[in-house]
Amino acid sequence: MSYSKIKDITTNLWGKYNVSFTANADVNIIVGINGSGKTTLLNEIYKLALKNLGDKKQIVFVPSIDNIAMRDKRKVANALTQDLEFYMFDMKTGPSMMYYRMSMIDATLEKQTEMKARIEGFCSIINSLFKDTGKHIEIEGNKFNVVSKEQIIPIDALSSGEKQMLLILLRVFLMDGQEAFVLLDEPENSLDISWQYELINILVKLNPNAQYFITTHSPSIFGDGWGDRIIYMEDVTTPIE
Repeated sequence: MSYSKIKDITTNLWGKYNVSFTANADVNIIVGINGSGKTTLLNEIYKLALKNLGDKKQIVFVPSIDNIAMRDKRKVANALTQDLEFYMFDMKTGPSMMYYRMSMIDATLEKQTEMKARIEGFCSIINSLFKDTGKHIEIEGNKFNVVSKEQIIPIDALSSGEKQMLLILLRVFLMDGQEAFVLLDEPENSLDISWQYELINILVKLNPNAQYFITTHSPSIFGDGWGDRIIYMEDVTTPIE
């Protein structure tokens, strides 16, 4: 499927406001007050990305933690946990970490080596983030374990911030470095400030070929040298007369 990064974005919000700006090829950080239309704009960008591709598989869209939909209302686990478990274990459709690992069986030896290195790199990133709470993850065969004080704990025992960070990074990892659109709505929710500060650098490291659109209220998200990628809603929005 053909892919081209989004350059010019022109749309309207609620039939009341026009929004127009030129997107950065790598990272776009959309900032604005509550009610300014950041999430609505992100939904419009999703439609534009889908039009560019015609294929949802090259689009990652992670809503804010409060807007993740329940996959199975019969389960006790909350929506965030269910989503994380899906992208870790689902074997029916993919993408999931276990689906990714199973695909190694039919891969060439060179590709297997590359995929193993990517998984080790992913674990290293997560374990670096989790080290302050004494946790780490292990991925081996068809098993994914969270280890705390030498004991395996369930995914649900992770904090909401840990689950959220793991979900975001896992979904970007599963794009396998391919060209893609990554849309994140207020990813700072539940994340420690130090994690907010590191987030974009980690995302770009996991997939430097993606074009990112991120809405946020937190200055920490763009604190590490990404200030020139900010798009202020008030600067790109005009009333429809």
